[in-house]
Amino acid sequence: MNISAVRPAPGVRFGLAACVAITLSAAALAAIPALGRHGLGWLPLAVALGMLVGNLWPALPERGRAGLALARGPLMRAGIALYGLRIGLDEFAAVGWGGAAMALLMVASTLLLAMALGRRLGLDRHSALLIGAGSAICGAAAVAAADGVLGARARQVAAAVAAVVLFGTLGMYLLPLLYPALDLSGADFGLWIGLTVHELGHVVAAASAVGPEAASAALIEKMMRVMLLAPAVVWIAWLDGRSGGGGRLRVPFFLWAFFAAIALNASGVLPAAVQQAGAGLAQLLLAAGLAALGAATRFADVRAAGGRVWLLAALLWAYLLFAGLGMVYLLARLG
Repeated sequence: MNISAVRPAPGVRFGLAACVAITLSAAALAAIPALGRHGLGWLPLAVALGMLVGNLWPALPERGRAGLALARGPLMRAGIALYGLRIGLDEFAAVGWGGAAMALLMVASTLLLAMALGRRLGLDRHSALLIGAGSAICGAAAVAAADGVLGARARQVAAAVAAVVLFGTLGMYLLPLLYPALDLSGADFGLWIGLTVHELGHVVAAASAVGPEAASAALIEKMMRVMLLAPAVVWIAWLDGRSGGGGRLRVPFFLWAFFAAIALNASGVLPAAVQQAGAGLAQLLLAAGLAALGAATRFADVRAAGGRVWLLAALLWAYLLFAGLGMVYLLARLG
């Protein structure tokens, strides 16, 4: 057997090595306390660094095209599947049926609103669904998962990630400032944060600024939204097909693997070390895939997306803030 025949092509090695280097750099930056306090984790930093390197070093997206495609495709889908190891049934039990119903209503209504507003703004269907997923569920990870079934262009995904990270960051700073002005307990205010802020890191940072009671409620409610990632992506695939994507809906294998990872995690049979290693590998693979996506994106392409991308993200963010606050006040009264 010719050993060289099974070795990856130079373009694959070059592209993957670049993705690993960008991902490790993003991890190092995310570990800096000043950046951590701003909610900047691996995923948004990997996209940003990937775009910076790819635009400053044009040879990367050309020479490493095959490796970037592998990182953005199969490897990132594997990361999404392993992401299920971060989700357990304890989150559902802790938040109760009220919190679960609010999370479901928020995710579904935000996705439908994204489709409706996207059409009114003249935005392409994939961009609207990507921004809707990132806003409704969990920021960059949800954009990546939605792209797994949509197969959008790199510039569409990069613009969606940039938009949801920007408004997630704004929410992280704005919401703690509003706490003294609102007649809400710490737990109820944390519930509002968990319902409306995009990235998990942003949720933790915003709620921690309010207090431990808010931090606990916010994290639980946020994980309820994250638990809806897989069914939401199946729904996104159906919405895309019904709106012109064509073909009958086929649930991708990585989503079945995602469900299986959640079930395995909930079963309690996995040792804690294995669960933590799998969750860490998920973060690594997602970051590498988003780094590849960023490296293949030109700044000019993101600018070409125009103000409609940012306007849609802003409108969805405003909806999340007001609808989430209304839900929390209603739940507080009923309670």
